[in-house]
Amino acid sequence: MKIIKALKRQKFYYYFTHVVIHLIPSVFYRIRLKNWLANSNKEIEDRINYYISSNINSSPSKEWIRIGNFKRPKKGSMYFFDLMKVVKYFERNKKINFAFGDITQNFDTPTLVKSRPINHNGNSVLMKLDSLRHFHFIDDNRTFLEKNDKIVWRGTIHKENRRLLVDMFYNHPFCDIGDVSHVKRDNPNWKKGFLSIKEQLASKFVLSIEGVDVATNLKWIMSSNSLCFMPKPKFETWYMEGKLIPDYHYVLIKDDYSDLLEKRAYYIENPDEALKIIKNSKEWTMQFRKNKIETELSIKVLNRFFKQTNQT
Repeated sequence: MKIIKALKRQKFYYYFTHVVIHLIPSVFYRIRLKNWLANSNKEIEDRINYYISSNINSSPSKEWIRIGNFKRPKKGSMYFFDLMKVVKYFERNKKINFAFGDITQNFDTPTLVKSRPINHNGNSVLMKLDSLRHFHFIDDNRTFLEKNDKIVWRGTIHKENRRLLVDMFYNHPFCDIGDVSHVKRDNPNWKKGFLSIKEQLASKFVLSIEGVDVATNLKWIMSSNSLCFMPKPKFETWYMEGKLIPDYHYVLIKDDYSDLLEKRAYYIENPDEALKIIKNSKEWTMQFRKNKIETELSIKVLNRFFKQTNQT
């Protein structure tokens, strides 16, 4: 009950603050644009270059939306609010092209997206969208050595990779893995009770398994003192999953999970190596917890988008 109340508070605060931002006249944002664009450093430039390809060179088409006409849709309001608070810094006549939702395909023209294939064609421009759901970080009070030795995962089975995982390990004594959806499954024993983030982090090993696009739990796992087990990701977001180094930022497991128990045994026997990976993953995550830099980056990526689509 406490967890549900906390989530409701987070949602209320998110919508309240973003509605207030939406109501503030854009002119107050535009006069601050030069200040945001004034300074830079190598870390920021490297991230900008990752989010938007230098190969983009295209002019807006008639289907693109003027910032002045950018309205809240019936669905995808979190995407809208996250993008709205950035576009407010720019002139109303500039045009944007965007695709909301779990994006797994490439585009023929430059498009602002939350997610893209790691092997993308350069037209997908990453923005920090659906941030409340995806960019949830935690402060973990339990050390790795204080946790139990199980491998934990909770999620919904809507892709074959997740079905395979649950079918292989739902009943294994070293694992606490199960489906939390209300959909009828082939095996009723796949069903497991809901576990909060705190409850999952009682285990040393937490699985991050991609769903439609990226795995939502990756960010909070990598900010914790548990070890992230993950197959090599195929999709990426603002978190730059494509730059994560296997067995440095996370423990790489095979797509068919055939080495899962072997990796568990190894890191139980070699906790110092587990602690090194946890340290690296937390350091990676820290860059996304600096709110001022995150705002600066979002503005600069969109500014680059306008430059490379000949809207200067």
